[in-house]
Amino acid sequence: MKIAILGGTGSIGEGFALRWALKHEISICSREIEKAVKAAGDYSGTLLSKGLLCCGITGCSNETAIGDADVVVLSVPYQGVVPLLKNLRPYFKDQIVISLVVPMKKNKWFEFTPPKQGSAALEIKDTLPESVKVVSAYHNISAKKLANLELSLDYDVVVCGDDEGAKRTVMELTKEIKALRPLDGGGLASSYMIESLTPFLINLAIRNGLSNLGVKFV
Repeated sequence: MKIAILGGTGSIGEGFALRWALKHEISICSREIEKAVKAAGDYSGTLLSKGLLCCGITGCSNETAIGDADVVVLSVPYQGVVPLLKNLRPYFKDQIVISLVVPMKKNKWFEFTPPKQGSAALEIKDTLPESVKVVSAYHNISAKKLANLELSLDYDVVVCGDDEGAKRTVMELTKEIKALRPLDGGGLASSYMIESLTPFLINLAIRNGLSNLGVKFV
């Protein structure tokens, strides 16, 4: 499978690239191609240093990667995601798009600030062509832990989407990451409940002197 990671030079993008590159072709995407190429080289070097063979990690422009991708991962800040997708809309056709995006802002504490649609996932769906299958997931995964290949991530990942086939694909990708458990969260309209957990967890960590919190349902 070909997976393009928009925002792939960031910390959460690094973790997905390292974890999925063992079975899939990964494109690290950025508006700054040189930055993407460097990051791809660094990630490949990390896997090589651990004696792990990957299917290939390359750095390229957003436009090039989207056109070739089966799955596009959105790991970009909420403030920039809609303008970015409007510019890139012509390059989307029928890909699965995974939204990690959380609309939030910081006053004294972090606050969930959803758009009129109710969630970032639904706003993204409105922005992209109807043929694109939007799935929301991975909002509550620690980027630091995801990028540490020595760790098993004993977390649950709630996956929301209206297309059952696309949702199953994302759940299978989740199972490929050691110890992550995917849970079917229903349709895309349910995404707001999971997105809103992110600022809650950040505030919980700050108040209690914790870090890298995740979610486990027991």
